[in-house]
Amino acid sequence: MNNYQHNLICNAPICAGDTNPDFKKEVYWYGGEEVCQRTPYEKFQKKQVAINKEVKSGHFRHVEEAFNAFDLENRLI
Repeated sequence: MNNYQHNLICNAPICAGDTNPDFKKEVYWYGGEEVCQRTPYEKFQKKQVAINKEVKSGHFRHVEEAFNAFDLENRLI
């Protein structure tokens, strides 16, 4: 996938190609929502994929909690 201006075609709430320099702290995502497909995956994207697997299996307990990319990269979730 071409990563040039990826944010213009990305439907994920947190996009790795976001042009906002503070997107990792200002944009929120809930477990089960779409994950940005920009490659290579960043740490927060890998965490989102893992959470979505838990949501799908019914094991994720924080489905009503919003997370930003900073949380996903630095907190134990």
